[in-house]
Amino acid sequence: MIAKIMGPVIKLLRIVDGDERPSMGYVYDGMQRAKNAINCMFRNKKRAYTPYTDILKARWDKHLKRDLHAAAYFFNPTFQYGNDFNDKSRVTEALIELFEVKSLCPDASKAFQEIQMYRDRKGTFGNSSVVVVAANIQPAEWWKIYGGSAPTLRKLAIRILGQTSSSSGCERNWSVFERIHTKRRNRVEHQRLNDLVYVAYN
Repeated sequence: MIAKIMGPVIKLLRIVDGDERPSMGYVYDGMQRAKNAINCMFRNKKRAYTPYTDILKARWDKHLKRDLHAAAYFFNPTFQYGNDFNDKSRVTEALIELFEVKSLCPDASKAFQEIQMYRDRKGTFGNSSVVVVAANIQPAEWWKIYGGSAPTLRKLAIRILGQTSSSSGCERNWSVFERIHTKRRNRVEHQRLNDLVYVAYN
């Protein structure tokens, strides 16, 4: 059972730590998919899946939940123009927070106007090849091609989508865990083991 539950999480970690493409635009969606996959394993019975998704949510909220991930999800045309786009308030809030950072977005009012154009597929976003091309190239490259009608938004989108993520923090944590959890210490209770790892890591 645990192996099945960890499957979606491992997929997410592979997305985060992939070397083939900048992964920022895929992390938020990957997290949603991981949670949905766990829900499906328990046939969407809340009482059954909640203990596991709560753990996942706690880790996400503590380590990975950032405005950049939600904004990158919004800017990824594969998701924006897909049938399963999740337009939660969290995504909108993330955009608002980023637009308030002057170094990222010097003209917030213009960016908001351009968002409407992007969502409604107007201007260069209305090209018939938009969706097909989005499925075959990196999101940042897509913005370079089709973002002409929204120069302010294009600049921000390229900066965000061009970033990479990494699971190296987790890997460092695991290596510390391996050093501490030896044959001589394999009976250390769980909380004490966590405390030792925390002290060693920090």
